[in-house]
Amino acid sequence: METKYAICTAVLSRRWEGLWTRVSSLDFDFDGRLVYMSVAKTQKLEPASDVRKRGDLEFCRFVDKVLGQHENLYSLRRFRFHFPVHDSYLYKCRMGLSETRFRFKWESVFVPPIEEIDVMVMGETECGIPHCMHRIPLSFYTLKNLKVAKLYGVGLGAIDESVFLPSVKILQLCSVKFENFKSLGRLLSGCPVVETVHLKNWLHSNYKEKDRIEVSLPCLKNLKIFCFGYWRYPMHPIVIEAPNLEDLYLEQFADVQFEESIPLLCLHSAHVDLREESPSYVIRLLAQISNAKRMSLSGATLVIGVSFFFPFI
Repeated sequence: METKYAICTAVLSRRWEGLWTRVSSLDFDFDGRLVYMSVAKTQKLEPASDVRKRGDLEFCRFVDKVLGQHENLYSLRRFRFHFPVHDSYLYKCRMGLSETRFRFKWESVFVPPIEEIDVMVMGETECGIPHCMHRIPLSFYTLKNLKVAKLYGVGLGAIDESVFLPSVKILQLCSVKFENFKSLGRLLSGCPVVETVHLKNWLHSNYKEKDRIEVSLPCLKNLKIFCFGYWRYPMHPIVIEAPNLEDLYLEQFADVQFEESIPLLCLHSAHVDLREESPSYVIRLLAQISNAKRMSLSGATLVIGVSFFFPFI
């Protein structure tokens, strides 16, 4: 259950007072309605925006307090943290509160034997990328028991070749920020048994036109890429070796190629919606996924393909 409800069970019995401090799963899901209503009752004269921001701070205090009182952080199996940011950083500065006071003890959570990490930081955005980027600690890149990694609105920074996540089977990255394009390739290569990869709205700060990554994912079965890359620049090509790929979903800016010497014989379904790519790329991609038992093509993709064969139409 969610951590806030697990803590509430302490009122049922004295023997249960400290039970929640030993659970192997922490689930923090910000419920804006409850928090804002609670704050509004004590601060009736404050503007709605201030009530909302103060509610964000109360949630931060709650998370810090739970992590500080938990007696078994180093045996956590699952950590889930969903939080919509409402310019809380600006509010903290105005209120004279320290940034490090609500830093959260990430280092105490991202350690073995954690198996599932689900972090979502939503907030004011620019091109779909949240302004508030919480940096994931370096210990994340060497979690040997991690099986599920879902990251939304966080900063991954520069990733070196030491990254190794040998047990990750599900990797979902949405609105994340990399230091450079090669970091994404190193992260994918560091997941040798990954079966599901979802990429959406990612951003990196150091753009180089010739950047290109090649990764081998022999266990990959499900690949979904949506609005991939930074919208101001051409998309970087990704060459993937995925002989066991079963489901493919590509929508909008996705320059994805597959190793031509290894056909996609296991491909079951494919959805392609490419709008800005060159006709030659679309034709090459369609040829590579021609083994799919079920294929869905958008109207824009068909127009690109038709214009390649009939340029005068």
